[in-house]
Amino acid sequence: MENVQIRDYTDADYNQVKQILIEGNLFDETLDSRDNLRKKIERDPASIIVAVFDNRVIGNAYIVEDGWAHFIFRLSVSKEHRKRGVGKLLMQAAEKRMKDRGTPEVGLLVRSDDNELVGYYKKQGYTHSEKTFRFMWKKLS
Repeated sequence: MENVQIRDYTDADYNQVKQILIEGNLFDETLDSRDNLRKKIERDPASIIVAVFDNRVIGNAYIVEDGWAHFIFRLSVSKEHRKRGVGKLLMQAAEKRMKDRGTPEVGLLVRSDDNELVGYYKKQGYTHSEKTFRFMWKKLS
């Protein structure tokens, strides 16, 4: 897609990113809260990227990297801009950032029942594990 800019997320992007995550059935009130995203970019300003077209955020991806595990997380594109290469641009930008940091490989999580998305990631060169994992979490109070 022409004229799409990939840049670092800022707090001003929050409402647009939240809407895109909701459209993609990815939004979690705790994990994706404005405060959590603000803390994430305070620790690492390049850890969330957005795709911008016509001064609007149309896609996003989180980069999770701690020196041991490396993930692309929460990649999502607005419904009206899907299937136009925006996701691929975000994937390439996230992968480049991690490669530039010396990351040897990158993983991602995808719902096993989302065959369309599994197929999409396979086209991007990702392979799936033969093991099935369930993501679990606990809120620390």
